[in-house]
Amino acid sequence: MSRLFSNKLFVRAFLIAFTSAFLCFMLLWMAALLSFPSQPASQAQQDVPREQTSDQGSLYLPDSSDCMTLLLCEQENPTIFFLLRFDPVRGQIPVLAFPDSLALNLNGTTEPVSKILPAHGLSGLRQAIEQSLGVAVDRQLTLTRQSAIKLLQDFGPTSLTLSEAVDLTVGGISLTLQEGVQLLDGQRLWALLQKQLPQDDLSRCTFLSDFMALCINQHLKYLQHSYSEELFTAVVNASESDLSYQDYDQRRQAAAFLAQLTDSPAQPLSCAFTRNPDATLSFTPECKAAILNDFSLSS
Repeated sequence: MSRLFSNKLFVRAFLIAFTSAFLCFMLLWMAALLSFPSQPASQAQQDVPREQTSDQGSLYLPDSSDCMTLLLCEQENPTIFFLLRFDPVRGQIPVLAFPDSLALNLNGTTEPVSKILPAHGLSGLRQAIEQSLGVAVDRQLTLTRQSAIKLLQDFGPTSLTLSEAVDLTVGGISLTLQEGVQLLDGQRLWALLQKQLPQDDLSRCTFLSDFMALCINQHLKYLQHSYSEELFTAVVNASESDLSYQDYDQRRQAAAFLAQLTDSPAQPLSCAFTRNPDATLSFTPECKAAILNDFSLSS
């Protein structure tokens, strides 16, 4: 991959990440989940203690009911899937990506995700994840690529530092992004990312989870205002999901607690795979143990 950005780790993760439509949801919704809406200045001082105390004034501590595990993928022919857990009890958001060649067990039959999804839908995939990994999936969300581009625009421009000039075609118009700092809107950002798309699914999984964690951590403070609520609504309306506003609203206090607890709650879970005789993939025993630990109910 060409070295377009000055930060190499950021480059690879960033360019790979947005090429998957559902990643846009992760950026917006998880950042919104970890933020709390703005309030008038006259109320600000009164509400500060509520970030650390319950409505009754006692010390607030999150519990397992505040945790949530999400399954995310693209609506049309997804090849990469995400599991993400909001866990304020442990003070972390583990992020896991896996390909559709991953073999899972569903009701005694082991098949790759690419066969489970068409035959049993997302509900079947959620069951297979629980039966194979011991991880209960609480919510799901899918997003079209067209919606992803629209949400990139809603999210606002992104500042990137290019190490060299890049030629792009956006909306049928040829243009050149010059070396240095560039402020890219959704369309230009999408074109840049598409141009740099790698082909290896396993590499995508690694870099996508790295970037997703990076973005969640990077935007914790950026969305700590009322716009986060608008973004959440826009994402849910643009997607197919069983997420509700109540999910967002009920976790505001836990989100505020987690945001105060650490600056980097999101952590990518790097997993190793073994290749099966039928060309499918399986998590190694060590990886399965790590997934169960990070995505299980907090004690």
